[in-house]
Amino acid sequence: MPGKAVKKLFFICGLFAFLSGAMHSRAPQAALDAFLDKAAAKIKAYTEYENWKASVVSSTTVMDKNWTPESVQVVTKTIKVVNELREEEILIALETKKGKTKDITQKVAEEARKDFERSKKRIAEGEKAKKRPSEGAQKPKSDGRRQGRMDLGEFLPFSAEKRVDYDFRLEETGLLNGKPVLILNMASKVKDEDHFEGRFWFDPESTDLLQIEVKPAHMPKMVKEFEMRMAFDILQGRFLTLKSTYIKINGGIFIKHIRQVIEDNYTDFEILDGSGQRSAGRSPSEFSPVPDF
Repeated sequence: MPGKAVKKLFFICGLFAFLSGAMHSRAPQAALDAFLDKAAAKIKAYTEYENWKASVVSSTTVMDKNWTPESVQVVTKTIKVVNELREEEILIALETKKGKTKDITQKVAEEARKDFERSKKRIAEGEKAKKRPSEGAQKPKSDGRRQGRMDLGEFLPFSAEKRVDYDFRLEETGLLNGKPVLILNMASKVKDEDHFEGRFWFDPESTDLLQIEVKPAHMPKMVKEFEMRMAFDILQGRFLTLKSTYIKINGGIFIKHIRQVIEDNYTDFEILDGSGQRSAGRSPSEFSPVPDF
């Protein structure tokens, strides 16, 4: 009898330890899933917009094979996007090479004008295609990224159906620009160029997305390195707008190799209506410039 009692006691203790460990392991996962659900809902709740205007300072640095700057081009401009049509007003453009700086405003302005005309033509062709579906014409695909829009779902797979391809880890509260943030790490289980890995910074109180840093889970062909960082502002509590962007790219073939760092800083961001008039916005004093991608 005593032997049976001891065995029973050991069994109960072991069962208790197992259940305690299982509950302990599930608790962090449950908390993580709850945070991902909250983040996904927050991002989905942001008001969509297509028309906007902003002041932008864009810097493109061309590097040599040792990642020493060969040239730096800085362009100050105003970007306006209305009904997919992107227009850039070039205020000043300077290029520094071999210690000498020259004004290239006229050249860059002409390139912007040509881009604008190409965009107008593309949109006009799309409108014509919509009017003659019987001829089998298809509307040309809109270059959403070119217009300043992007599908954040590519980089933010927080929904229950998308997160199965990723491993997430929520860090303790960190700092971003001196303010407390929650940092989410993401690693892709699928190593291809269509999946991304990186880190995400959130406001711990509102769960607003403040910054992302991502790269492909597997580099595309002929690309050795690609990194992207995007910082955001929340306009009027409901619009997710760009504050800054940063891209580092290293790739190409032997004859044509690209090593560049591209940074954009956005200020005076305004949401426009379909006629190009201001719908929502804020004053320049409410922005704090941060390096962009």
